[in-house]
Amino acid sequence: MAALVLALRWRDYDVASNPGAREPGTTRAQGLARVLTVGSSAGLVTGTLFIGPAGRLAMRLLAATSPDARGMITEADEVVGRITVGGTVGFVVFVGLPSGLAVGLVYAFLARAFPRGLLGGAVYGAVLLVLFSWFLEPLRSGNPDFDIIGPGWLVVLTFAVMAVLTGLVVVPVAGRIDAALGEPSPRWLWWMVPIGLLAGVSLPFFWPALVIVVIGSLAHLVLPSSGGARVRPWVLPVVVGAAVIAALPPFLSSVMDLA
Repeated sequence: MAALVLALRWRDYDVASNPGAREPGTTRAQGLARVLTVGSSAGLVTGTLFIGPAGRLAMRLLAATSPDARGMITEADEVVGRITVGGTVGFVVFVGLPSGLAVGLVYAFLARAFPRGLLGGAVYGAVLLVLFSWFLEPLRSGNPDFDIIGPGWLVVLTFAVMAVLTGLVVVPVAGRIDAALGEPSPRWLWWMVPIGLLAGVSLPFFWPALVIVVIGSLAHLVLPSSGGARVRPWVLPVVVGAAVIAALPPFLSSVMDLA
């Protein structure tokens, strides 16, 4: 609820089209530092306030609708129906934070591919669902947990709503953080180093996000952020749209298997 309130309160904020280019004399490295800071910070906020708690509530809902599965062991060696403080904290730390980092960093690099405002957040969340949920999580068709919990249509609906709401949260949070930051400075290292270490450990488990971050970082360093040759504004929407079209068949197949 706190995350959604912040999203509504900050709905008019958005990530600038050219991060790092607003300050005279800003270098490409400083621009990249700003993108990484905005993405990682927004991801940590979203993971802590929304992805972790909402994911735990989704697990509780599916356990409640699957009474025959109580006591069974999930793929992650958790007991269905057993909700503990330690388990909840562990889920937020080991699932919510890494997932949030991936979501926030990917958005920071692909922000120009989406509409502005809450509409852009909803679209971003839906795109994440289609692109990644069918082979990573949470709608992986081979997940044995879906053999014991259900019903399948509720699984799909729950995580689809959660994905869209994740986008609705991360977009305004990223915009608000971007608006609050000044020009990149050496003192940013105090929080970027530990966040970078966390990202280095967690992003390999979300390897598509790692690929996007690496390619986006290289492009940001090579392509000028202002003046000269720049990426055409239609390139990112076309690339994202093509990826969504390519992912639709396996996504729909996974959804049909679950439902």
